[in-house]
Amino acid sequence: MHSPQKTKRQRRLPNKGTLFLLAILIMGAVVLLVPAVRTPLFSAFSSGQKKNTTYITDQATRGAFRVSVTERGQLDSLNNVTLSSKVKGFTTIISIVPEGTMVKAGELVCELDSSALVDKEKQQQIQVTQAEAELKQAEENVAIQKTQNESDASAAQLALDLAKLDLEKFQKGESQRDLNVKEGAVTKAREDLQRAEENFEFSKRIAKKGYKNQNDVEADRITVVKAEIDLEIAKEDLKVEKDYVQRRKEKELIADVDEKKLNLERVKRQGIATLAQFDARLKASQLTYEVERSELDRIREQIEACKMIAPQNGQVVYANQNSGRRGSGEDVIEEGTEVRERQAIIQLPDFSKMKVDARIHESKISMIEEGQDVDIRVDAFPEQRYAGTVDQVSSVPISSNWMRPDLKEYKATIKIVPNGADISKLKPGLTAEIEIRIEERDNVLQVPVQSVITIGDQRYIFVLTSGDKPVRREILIGQASDTMIEVKDGVEAGEEVILNPRTHFADELIELEEKLAMDKKKAQKEGAATDAAAAGAGKGSAAGKSPGAGKKPAGGGAASGGFLQRFDKDSDGKVSKEEAPDRLKERFDSLDTNKDGFLDAGEISKLRPPSGGGGGGGPRPGGDQRS
Repeated sequence: MHSPQKTKRQRRLPNKGTLFLLAILIMGAVVLLVPAVRTPLFSAFSSGQKKNTTYITDQATRGAFRVSVTERGQLDSLNNVTLSSKVKGFTTIISIVPEGTMVKAGELVCELDSSALVDKEKQQQIQVTQAEAELKQAEENVAIQKTQNESDASAAQLALDLAKLDLEKFQKGESQRDLNVKEGAVTKAREDLQRAEENFEFSKRIAKKGYKNQNDVEADRITVVKAEIDLEIAKEDLKVEKDYVQRRKEKELIADVDEKKLNLERVKRQGIATLAQFDARLKASQLTYEVERSELDRIREQIEACKMIAPQNGQVVYANQNSGRRGSGEDVIEEGTEVRERQAIIQLPDFSKMKVDARIHESKISMIEEGQDVDIRVDAFPEQRYAGTVDQVSSVPISSNWMRPDLKEYKATIKIVPNGADISKLKPGLTAEIEIRIEERDNVLQVPVQSVITIGDQRYIFVLTSGDKPVRREILIGQASDTMIEVKDGVEAGEEVILNPRTHFADELIELEEKLAMDKKKAQKEGAATDAAAAGAGKGSAAGKSPGAGKKPAGGGAASGGFLQRFDKDSDGKVSKEEAPDRLKERFDSLDTNKDGFLDAGEISKLRPPSGGGGGGGPRPGGDQRS
């Protein structure tokens, strides 16, 4: 290590001659280089565009202005078909086409294990056969019962008809016939008695003459007695027939008719009840058959679902999922992998129709509409430009990121449309930048966005004058794009604007922010005082006759200015009745002394707060301005 003294000694080794020679060489090189660099330097400083090494500047220009929204997104197929397992529970992949294979619609791309389902199909077929047999038996039972009901009803109806005939036969035939028989027996008995009496009288006469003995006369007498008895019996039989036999038999026949009617109704109801039972069994059998048949159809559909057919042309992409945890890979799609129901297995993107999925910030979503033109640049092919249109905009924001819960973004789908560019080389997952064209206008005065400073509700810009002196100006802006802002007033085309004002004018901007904040706070205080004055205006005459009632309140101009600043919405320097607060609308006409329909600064300054403050008519509007 060299000591400081030794180093110092070594630095003094070159002599004067060497230094003189070195100086001559340097001066010669400068002389040779000056002609070469003079022209570029002169042209640079003498050109129309001034170069300033202190500030970064750009010119305010007038020309075409495009309002657009630029975001980034990912490419995906517009017709992206996902093939998922439709087999309930879990099953195993037994064959699958290699990833990246180009397939056509109708080709088999994956087959799942269906052996267990085939066994279930056989067992279920047995259940269906049994249910079908029970259904046919139930149908036959219903048909048999219907015919049995008809037969039983016919027999009961026949019995009723016969009972009615028996009753009618008795009432119109047998009853009179039996009476006639009994009456005939009485008549015959009466005639027999009369004949016996005549014989008995004749026998007595001839017995007196000696032609008959006494025994014959006695016999004739007995015959008369017997005839009398027979007559009485015949009369009693007739009476019994009339009073009892006829009445009983008629009642029996009527009762039999009534019974047959009830029996007919009973047979019909019993048939209906029995048929209802068979109908219920038939419906149960039908339902059982339908359930068993539906289960068989479901099993067959499951067997058919084990063969996954490509619904469209495309390239096979395995739907592998990664949980995101280190060292864990789940749901790897390959032969032998067990998959669950509804698990995605294969994706078939249609590369002929592509889209870009992007997220739009909530501050820009109001400008986005379906059908707007979009310029697309894919990072993988930066030299190529693609065209598109806004196909769909979500109406609800995407779920917030847990790291940024206040971030609200909306999903937008951009459809890539043919514009001569080769879409076939685009692949899902590529990153793209989209520029949604909102509006395009010509001859618009504009400046770069980084040159504009926003403080509160006002916009400022620093302009570099011809003497390289920066001047702050307040500007009125219009629409803005991602790079440029429209300027309506405050800057002229061709003026140099400073692009990094906060770097050079930080102190000045801080003072401006503090001043604007103080002015705002002062205006709010003055507005509050004016509100209090307006609330007390016109209340009683005591306030108007106070010692300071005829004097103009100090600070009235500031108070009226605060009132105008708050309620003069159209900035015409006066307040209309529509612009006035509700508490003044009832007294607006009395406050409008010149009857022009407006409150000007002079009329507003006359508003006085209610007395009772610190003397002199109460506190001044806008606060105490005294030092």
